[in-house]
Amino acid sequence: MHQLAFLQPIFIVFQAIIANFRKTILVVFFLTTTLCGVSMATVYQIGNSAGWTSMGQVDYQDWVASKNFHGGDTLVFNYNNQFHNVKQVTHQGFESCNATSPIATYTNGSDTVTLEKLGHFYFICGYPGHCQAGQKIDILVTPATSNLSPAPLSRISPSSASTLSFSNLSWASSVLLAICLLGFCY
Repeated sequence: MHQLAFLQPIFIVFQAIIANFRKTILVVFFLTTTLCGVSMATVYQIGNSAGWTSMGQVDYQDWVASKNFHGGDTLVFNYNNQFHNVKQVTHQGFESCNATSPIATYTNGSDTVTLEKLGHFYFICGYPGHCQAGQKIDILVTPATSNLSPAPLSRISPSSASTLSFSNLSWASSVLLAICLLGFCY
């Protein structure tokens, strides 16, 4: 036993390091999870409960006017795929209701589209007469602001469908790591 007695001070220092490391990990975990709530993207169900339809139940121009879309947000198009589809088109295709050369076509009846860049996204129904009847939507994606406000009632709750904004999470994690490395987490 005397031969290992010299290891006791090293063992005590090692225990102290591990204890501080555990505290640091807990603080980083708590702050990261707290900050993740700020960086959640929003999921929008197009047309709310009426969905994507040409039956006149939704004025998509009015629906979109009350929304603020940002990069990372997701659109959900729910519709009966026997009577409707979703075509992402150019501005010209949107204005003329021309679905012959779409950017993308969605046909499964519950389609999701993630808004990955800034600018306009144009969607129409490709079935004859539907776009002309108003089944079209122009989504403008703008930069996110630091202004935090309550979610409108038409948004799906973050607990049911959400995505993390990787760039915000990465930034928050980098800040937390820098703070911990500088020795402020005790």
